[in-house]
Amino acid sequence: MSGIDLILLFVALLGFLPLSIILYKKNRVKKILTVGLPAKATVYDVTRLPQSAAEIVHYKFNAQNSSQQFTGSLTIKQGQYKIGDMLDIYYMPNNPRRNSMNGAWGSPIILGFGIVLAAFILFAVYKLYEMVKTGSI
Repeated sequence: MSGIDLILLFVALLGFLPLSIILYKKNRVKKILTVGLPAKATVYDVTRLPQSAAEIVHYKFNAQNSSQQFTGSLTIKQGQYKIGDMLDIYYMPNNPRRNSMNGAWGSPIILGFGIVLAAFILFAVYKLYEMVKTGSI
């Protein structure tokens, strides 16, 4: 295996990194929703993103049997929540900083984007490999 082959292999593997991150996040949220404890969270800040139809909602909650307050945030369409609204969230009992809510990372568009990106990069690497083997570049 030559140096260019190793570089192309590295680029191909790197092309699957976004898809791997998306799948990891989806699985982590699924785990939190299945084994996590429920809690009521209060929205304490809503930040509109410039040039976007989305906003970041910041919330805080108390874990069961704890006086410590934990926080979280989610990116969502504008106007869905306002300061003072209550959210149903779930958190990991051993680490309340790991918290989520129903619908997080649930969009098929995000997964579709990761798959298309990985396929495009894999196709581009394949074409580069062909060009290198035929001496076109």
